[in-house]
Amino acid sequence: MPVHPARPGKRFLLVYCLMAVIVVPGAACGSSSGSSPSGSGTLKIITWVNPPALAALKTIDAEFHKKYPAINVQLQTAANVNGPYETLLQQTVDTGSADIVTTADPFQPLPRHQTRSSMTPLQYWSTSGVFAPLNGQNFLSAYTPAAIAAETYKGRVYGVVSGSYQEGVFYNKAIFARYHLGVPATYTQFLGVLRTLKSHSVTPMFLGLGNVGPVYLQFLYYETMIDLWYPHAPGGNLAQDLESGVVKWTSPYFTQAMNEERTLAQYLEPDYTGVPWEAMPGDFAKGSAAMLLDGSWDLATIQQANPSLQAGFFPLPASNVVQDNQPCVGDNLTFEVLRGAANKAAALKWLQFFSTASVYAQYVNITGISPSQSRGSFSSYSARVLGSWFGKGVNLDVFYPLLAGSNGYYDQSAHWPDLQLDVIQGARTPAQAQALYQSAWTAP
Repeated sequence: MPVHPARPGKRFLLVYCLMAVIVVPGAACGSSSGSSPSGSGTLKIITWVNPPALAALKTIDAEFHKKYPAINVQLQTAANVNGPYETLLQQTVDTGSADIVTTADPFQPLPRHQTRSSMTPLQYWSTSGVFAPLNGQNFLSAYTPAAIAAETYKGRVYGVVSGSYQEGVFYNKAIFARYHLGVPATYTQFLGVLRTLKSHSVTPMFLGLGNVGPVYLQFLYYETMIDLWYPHAPGGNLAQDLESGVVKWTSPYFTQAMNEERTLAQYLEPDYTGVPWEAMPGDFAKGSAAMLLDGSWDLATIQQANPSLQAGFFPLPASNVVQDNQPCVGDNLTFEVLRGAANKAAALKWLQFFSTASVYAQYVNITGISPSQSRGSFSSYSARVLGSWFGKGVNLDVFYPLLAGSNGYYDQSAHWPDLQLDVIQGARTPAQAQALYQSAWTAP
């Protein structure tokens, strides 16, 4: 699943600009206008096309309607979170035509210099009174302090983070067993696994940049930055250190990270730049490679494509210091209530219902997301595959800085990954890429 302008890597990009409205049985088709303050009438929610999340929300909406028959839930979707949904979200915020909106962008950290051009739309809305503060709602007590902090501004909580996803290496246990391979814990061990697989004419790792571009190299550059650079951040927060100028893009740790990316890319499938990202989970499920560089959001698709596949997970080990090798974790799918919502009472009832332990467990198990609540046990396919790594890792917000549109060309989120591909393909050296990042870097 996706992340937005300040972060590369939005997921569940769909090619078709499809919009749909789904109403639970008995619901009326229409806007949320005309509802009563007590929370009857129509509750409108908007989100993007994310198949597992949609399946979960449809189930929850039907159960909510059964408990509150006077409230009809209308779920409107737009395909491709990068385009059509951004348009729908902006229109909805401008017109106040929904009660609950969903976002994929991280709200925190905010830029040091808060201007319209340095902030994402979510950050601007959250700091400009667009969303209703949720303070005092008892359902917030179910969520972790980190989840609450991620959506807090000046003491007010403006969103409910539904969960997070891990990025790393998913591996085919049968292929590993066939060649007597163990799970690598260090970079040296990882290279040994890759070489063994390649010597047996097995594609070691699978990745697809087609239809999405270099941004999907995040499964290499996020991990190498976490393992090799993040542990040496003077302030313990690489993102803030880069933004404050304490750390520069010319760091030798970043040089090492990019050198390793270039080495590891030699073990990807030959046409990784042309293979469409949509094919990644399906190709892995049918055994096209021993490993898949991906996020846990794709596990539901992998399971559907091959229910008998025995998959495992480990963080990409770019360091020879075992404890430094951690997965990337990103918060995802956050619910916000518009301050001007016509049916705010129903929206708050829905969030209360969603947050109850049994309902939330359904959401986690259907979507495969890692929980943002501090309670509960979960039996999803993702929980089984991720094992002890379920919900663990280094959050994107503490190692990857904001890339505002006011920055130089290569320091904008749309172009930052281009230099990573250049280095991997040998078009530039790490030093040349680092000089370009640093020369135009102005921390937001």
